[in-house]
This record gives sequence, structure tokens and C-alpha cells, in this order.
Amino acid sequence: MSEVKTETLLAAVREGKPWLDRFTGKEYDQAYQDYRAQYAPLFREAALAGGEEGLAALAEALLDGLAEGWARQKPWNRSLAMLNDKQMIVCFLSPVLMEDPACAPLEEKLREGWAARWPKEAYQAASLKKIRKGFRPTFLGIALPFGGNDDDE
Repeated sequence: MSEVKTETLLAAVREGKPWLDRFTGKEYDQAYQDYRAQYAPLFREAALAGGEEGLAALAEALLDGLAEGWARQKPWNRSLAMLNDKQMIVCFLSPVLMEDPACAPLEEKLREGWAARWPKEAYQAASLKKIRKGFRPTFLGIALPFGGNDDDE
């Protein structure tokens, strides 16, 4: 995997502040669509280029890149950087990868690789529908009894 391609793909996670700022009930749908439009083609191209063996190498390269980025942080910032990257993966990258059959194995390898490296920080992937369902209508922090969808998935 070329260093340029890896850096481009890592930007989908590392440069998460603008995306995480839009992780609200009102803005998430549009933010997700924008994120998908920007990054889904890049991940699809990378997933198709490497084949099955390439997916494992790509996942390892991405995890290595994330770990290197955390190591460059000040010691007191490392856990926050990891948390932000994990939130980007869970809320934006994983749903994008899960939507595309060519990228779904990459999402699985990325999640499994993360769990193997950082077992205390393991995460579960969720679909866009499931994440979207987590936003509840509130007023002053109090959940409103209407407007939410309580259907089980």
C-alpha cells in the first residue's frame, strides 16, 4: 500500500473535528452523506485494488498510522485523540464501509485489528440506521415522549 494512499485514507479518520462537530440530530444525516461522498470512493478503490490479502494489509496500515498519530500527541492528549478517532470510525467510517459489499470485509478487519491491539478500547460497528436511531428529541436535556422511533432493530 503506497504511503500517499494510506495518508489519504487516514485523513478520513484523523481530520474528524469538522465531522464530529456535525454529529448532532439535526446535522448528522447531511454530514454523513458529505463524508460518504468524499471518502467512500477512495476506500472502495483501495479495497478493490488489494484483493483479500490487501484488505488485511490495508487495515494494518491504517491502524499503524492511527497509532503513530497518537504517539506524536502530547502524553495528556493521547487518550482524547484515540477517543476522537474511535468516534470517527464508529459514527462515520464503519457505516460507510458496511454499506459497500466490497468494503465490508475491510470494516471487519479494521474492527478486529483494533480489538486485538487495544482490547480495552474495542468497539462495535453499527449501521447508519442504528446510529440515526440513537438521536432522541430532547428539550433542555429532557427526552420528549414523542417523535422518537422506539422500534427494535
